Amino acid sequence: MEHTSTRKLSMPSGNVHDHRYLYAVIAALRQRGGYAESDPGILDYFRKAINEYNYAKASRYGLSFKPREVNIDVVKHIVGELRDLNLMKSENGRLALTNEGENIASMIERRDSDGLRKAFARLMLEKYSVFESFLKRLKEVSGSNGIPIPSVSSSVFDRCEGDPLRIADSYLSILRESCSGLILNTRKLYSALQEANIASIEKRTEKIEKLQSIIERYVIEEAFSPSIKSRRVYDFVRSRTSFLELTNYAVFDFEGFPAEVAYLISDFSPVFPHSVKTLQYASGCIYINYPSFEEILEQFKNAIIRAYNAKKDEFGYAKIADVRDQVCRQLRVSDNLFDTYFKRLYQEEPHWLSLTYSGAADIVTEKRLPIVFEKPTRELFTLLRITQGR
Repeated sequence: MEHTSTRKLSMPSGNVHDHRYLYAVIAALRQRGGYAESDPGILDYFRKAINEYNYAKASRYGLSFKPREVNIDVVKHIVGELRDLNLMKSENGRLALTNEGENIASMIERRDSDGLRKAFARLMLEKYSVFESFLKRLKEVSGSNGIPIPSVSSSVFDRCEGDPLRIADSYLSILRESCSGLILNTRKLYSALQEANIASIEKRTEKIEKLQSIIERYVIEEAFSPSIKSRRVYDFVRSRTSFLELTNYAVFDFEGFPAEVAYLISDFSPVFPHSVKTLQYASGCIYINYPSFEEILEQFKNAIIRAYNAKKDEFGYAKIADVRDQVCRQLRVSDNLFDTYFKRLYQEEPHWLSLTYSGAADIVTEKRLPIVFEKPTRELFTLLRITQGR
């Protein structure tokens, strides 16, 4: 019998954001019978499988920016992570799926997305300390509010007349309001801004970029150090935990000051009023907020109405991605659950919603995806309009 090592690592080596890259490599090795010679040829085979996945994803959702092709270094990091998780092993000059890796491969073939998320959430929490640390820190300092990571925009720069201290103080105020458990060493931020001498930078865009770099690094270090000290690592952990439906995130406007907020849609205690998914792992239990459609229908519709009224344009349309972000944060649910319930609501009450596609005018990214209907014909929608009052 195979046993997962009890040694806990800080985090994976490669910071590969897209969790489905792991699926692509497992599925590719399964297609080879579950094992292959450990040589450059198999790594290139994995690379092609990942790139094919990226092309299919871009085509399916009409992404505005095509994903860059991955290189062999990325593949090596993925293989290393799969070894860490005891899903792949090296023996006798071969790479092979372990028994648990074979079980995961079967889930991939069955398209068991719920089972895969649950399995990988358990594996990530048990193998890498950074994920549990991230979740517990979010809970400790912000409760259910989430932690705002500043997004210094051109409009913020103009609003504060380019004054670094005014910009910093505005975001510090937002942090204090959102994160009652966060003790801020403001002197550290002021010193960093003074040392950077922003006024000496000639180009406006470079000033904004420098301000963004300093302020976001300060917030991340104050909120998550020592486990997370950089934006690169923060983005990785935030993306992985969101895919696994433990957190969610989006950019929100705080009275003219945008910030990306990562917030919990799970908890270490059973605090949610509706149905949950329970995840048992070696050192504890997590309750993932997953209300049924019937339990949440009225709240869901009301949240859509509020978000729509806040975001609609002069023609009466709102971007589905904007509405999704607002509703998910209000109800503390995943993007995936929103899409599933939104499509069901549209099919059951088609008189209530009107959907359309904005075409190339709207930027489609992996966090701002359209609603996709596969039947009777494949259609993508990026805009919604509420056509009938309740």
